Amino acid sequence: MNHEQAERLLSARLDGERLSSRAVAALDRHLETCAECRAFERGAYRLRESARIELAPAVPDLVEPIMAAVRTEPRQVTRLRDFRPRRTRRLMPRLAPVAAALLVGAIAGSLVVGGPWQRDGGSALAASDVTEGIAAAAVHLDAYQATFAIRETHLSPEVPVRDLTMSVWFEEPERFRLDVTDHTDYPTPATPTDLRLVVDDSTWYASGPAPCGTARCPLRESAVRNRLPFSTAAPLPADLILPVSTLTDPDRVTVLGRGTVLGRSAVRVEVPFERARPLFPFLQIGGSWRPFFPSDRVRIWLDERSWFPLRWEVFPASGTERDQWALRFGLPEEPATRPVFSVTALDVGLRDPDPQVFEIPAVAGATDQGARPVPLAQVEREAGFVPVAPASVAGLDLYRVVLPREDPGSTVVAYADGLAFLTLGETRTWMGDAPFGPVGVQAEEITLPGGGIAYYEPASNEHGRRLSIHGAGTELSIESNLSRDELLAAAASLPVEGLPMPDAWRVRGSGGAVVERVTLAQARDAASFPIVLPLSLPQGFGLASVELVAAGNDVGVTLYFRDRDADAGIGTIRLHLEPANSLPAASSADQSTVDVGGLPLPGRFTPERSQLEWIDTGIYRSLDAPGLSLEPLLAVARSIPSGAEASVA
Repeated sequence: MNHEQAERLLSARLDGERLSSRAVAALDRHLETCAECRAFERGAYRLRESARIELAPAVPDLVEPIMAAVRTEPRQVTRLRDFRPRRTRRLMPRLAPVAAALLVGAIAGSLVVGGPWQRDGGSALAASDVTEGIAAAAVHLDAYQATFAIRETHLSPEVPVRDLTMSVWFEEPERFRLDVTDHTDYPTPATPTDLRLVVDDSTWYASGPAPCGTARCPLRESAVRNRLPFSTAAPLPADLILPVSTLTDPDRVTVLGRGTVLGRSAVRVEVPFERARPLFPFLQIGGSWRPFFPSDRVRIWLDERSWFPLRWEVFPASGTERDQWALRFGLPEEPATRPVFSVTALDVGLRDPDPQVFEIPAVAGATDQGARPVPLAQVEREAGFVPVAPASVAGLDLYRVVLPREDPGSTVVAYADGLAFLTLGETRTWMGDAPFGPVGVQAEEITLPGGGIAYYEPASNEHGRRLSIHGAGTELSIESNLSRDELLAAAASLPVEGLPMPDAWRVRGSGGAVVERVTLAQARDAASFPIVLPLSLPQGFGLASVELVAAGNDVGVTLYFRDRDADAGIGTIRLHLEPANSLPAASSADQSTVDVGGLPLPGRFTPERSQLEWIDTGIYRSLDAPGLSLEPLLAVARSIPSGAEASVA
């Protein structure tokens, strides 16, 4: 009996259907050895007992009257003292009885058929079904254990194939362990790539050999104490459990089809490697690994019931640029139809890990992030104020409150559930010349739902989606792996009105020039040349901010383009314009001449900076992005109308 058969019989028994004695005996034998199905049974019974389902009586349509009342209701000031930490699991948000009954009925039906993402007759899934299913599953995950086999090709000519295993343990909200064991039989003495990462709430530990080829490599250990909640400086690589960061945006996900992995129904999707980096955290922990091209294709098999990644494979991209890149790294010919790296699940389950799994080894010289936890009742006395609290946090629970040592007048409040988190930093003594938190002065200025200004940056390899809010007498910073819409809703529910960035933050000196953040209209008024935007950008990118750059008598303009959801792999695209009739002196020996688009003068490409420069009718243009190679940079550059035909867009 497999998981699907067992869950179908459990659902039938829960609904009161009579099962044959043979089916009952087989089911009970399966439950004795399968913790995952026992967890399914417990969850189904808890759901059944939480609400008795009956037909809802007809009710009038009250949407308009309710929304009208909401719009006229004054905003209530919510502060942290109004919250109560909760560690119990929630099966649903607080709803009116009728709505709750309808929701429970929908969830119960979904459990029977395998979730709301299932389709009758096995019809194709949309990318939005995948991303929404992952986001929903992330909130309800309590515990997880899995073992994977890793196969890597072309590490070096002496080691054409390498085999490793990876074990992962998780317990919500911040207990995690990752072990990688190298089983390769090296032809010459070599240090195996054996890695370990352990996170136990406020403590973080990592160990592995330093990258040094296949020779004898020294072991490196690092540890962090008093870690900030969900610290990006000491991360928890949650995408190995559920690819929340990798598959956050349906516009970036290609659904390829269905199949079976580990006897489970699975859906196969594809993203470029630059988007899938969170699925490969072991590449950064230590040891030696083969390189990957940003446009290599990563195919991921997801369990269609739980959305756990069961297999992911890297296939080489095709094209001249990839071939040239492979030559630089000394790689052999790699056909686009054959995977060069694969991770395959051997066992996946929802068993509670042994607490000893998360024990942190003692390490001398550990870094201290200085995040001191504070009981809720003592926050006001310790911090000097009661932190504000969002009225809406997408159903997350209050998790921890800490006082950062580096800023005694600030607080960090963390909310969490499963793999989902939101942290809210606040200070009343901010003296910086930029927005509070991990948000730069080039962040996108947005108007929050219901009013107020915030400054937004999408998720990156280092941070989740984040916002900075400048208020009267307070500064706020929010970071989360929730969706953009949920993050904005949480920010909008704060009892603080976001104000525009102060002038002192908008103007700064940089390399002998004065840089001022302005609107696009202001830049067009100030510049002596037409400012036109690219007609083609990578999918999801748009204009985030504009700066005037004044150096002597010359005034240039820098345009910043950001992804709406995740910069991971590409980063910020920057386009700088200024009057000039020739390119500046070369600053790197590794440069090449390129045709940007039939212009009289050739352009110049600098690979180490991912920078493309060219002259067009008396205007110097520089286009760069850390995650873009020459071909996509040229596509953006050639989409910008030339100076002779440019018109203000």
